[in-house]
Amino acid sequence: MKTTTNPPRFQVLFIVLLMFAPVSSCSLLNIFDKVEPPFVYEVHFVDVGQGDAIYVVTPEKNVLIDGGRRNSGIVEYLQRLEVESIDLVIGTHPHADHVGGLIEVFHTFDVTEVIDPEVNYSTVTYRDYRTTIDSREITFTAGRSGMEWQLSEGAVMQIVHPAAPSTRHINDASVVARIVFGDIAVLLTGDAEERAEREMLARSEPLRSQILKVGHHGSITSTTLDFLEQVKPEVAVIMVGEGNRYAHPNEETLHNLEAAGAEIYRTDTHGSIVIKTNGIRYVIHTTSEETLNEHEN
Repeated sequence: MKTTTNPPRFQVLFIVLLMFAPVSSCSLLNIFDKVEPPFVYEVHFVDVGQGDAIYVVTPEKNVLIDGGRRNSGIVEYLQRLEVESIDLVIGTHPHADHVGGLIEVFHTFDVTEVIDPEVNYSTVTYRDYRTTIDSREITFTAGRSGMEWQLSEGAVMQIVHPAAPSTRHINDASVVARIVFGDIAVLLTGDAEERAEREMLARSEPLRSQILKVGHHGSITSTTLDFLEQVKPEVAVIMVGEGNRYAHPNEETLHNLEAAGAEIYRTDTHGSIVIKTNGIRYVIHTTSEETLNEHEN
């Protein structure tokens, strides 16, 4: 259940904090870190313009889902976080705005394993991406629904799509990952469109998630009402470039999300969006504004 009611301890801390304003949003996050139990899991929706790049942190393993286009800035973002190695990388599908930036990631960090839908796609970017995986001798796994990775105690990543990807529908071949942190779940959909959503619903995949990364940058081709009815998101994150030529996100998609009761965050207006959770409640921080919202499950 989503609530905007703060626990008494937080209220006292927040009131004291306001007495010494102005205060940065980073300071607010530090205060949350002192509230027990600590926020040990993080999901970073990195602003890479018109593309996806999502970085997940747990106490034992880290995961990078997509990297935007080449020179997207994902490497610099990870370096600012003092990342040295990455346990799992997911290239959700072969499009350049998802896997282009991963090429530089492979050359910069020690990567243990790459998960990919493994579909034939003949572009220079995708060829370079696959060639780099091979040359760096990184373990490659074709992601399929039903696969599962234990990221740390209390954190599990499930692949809920694809079951049988087709090269005829590249967006619908997207690897869709659901990461569960205790009682909090995050659904990361890549560019999965209506066809893929229908397939997940037909297979009765576990979709219920408080946080939804909206499919295909908020395009009209994704985020159907039936899909939202199963996910029931409290928060929807749209990864989209400012003033993009595709007119993403679509107004109907925004309306569907609002009708579903989801709180909408967008990288074109909020910048990078960071969600921290302890598996019971979560906080949302955005880089473009001093924004910090708390939710409890």
